[in-house]
Amino acid sequence: MGINYIDSVVVYNRYYNDTTGSEQYFGTRFDGVRVEFTKEENQSRTGSEDVSDCLLKIPNDSTLPKPYIIPELWNDLTTDEMLEKFTLSTEGDFFVLVKKEELNLDIDVPVGMQESENYEGGFLEHMKVKYGYVYSIKSFAVFKLIPYFQVGGR
Repeated sequence: MGINYIDSVVVYNRYYNDTTGSEQYFGTRFDGVRVEFTKEENQSRTGSEDVSDCLLKIPNDSTLPKPYIIPELWNDLTTDEMLEKFTLSTEGDFFVLVKKEELNLDIDVPVGMQESENYEGGFLEHMKVKYGYVYSIKSFAVFKLIPYFQVGGR
């Protein structure tokens, strides 16, 4: 997409089954994205501490590993369909920074479906403890002029 789109993340979409009480996460790896750490910049500009710690920019073009679908429709998919699509939601979704040259970071994390009950404390807590650079999705926007998703993480 542009200069400095060289980072990689894994976005985890959360699915909670009300009937069974089970929680699953569906991980999709995105290469060629841009991660910007923004907390200091935003705090000095707005004077607020309730801001994103980083911005994730994902090109919305033919490089997407899967088609995007809005959260309301994604929640109605079957498990197999959830594995074939991704969404961006502020209702439990998160992302993990897995590759960033400036941080000398290049790690592998699980992708595909993860059962939260298989991890002590749940999958999200496991990821925070084991890997770091884990950000809950707090906001997202879709831009059309230069097509990309902008995801605020905290």
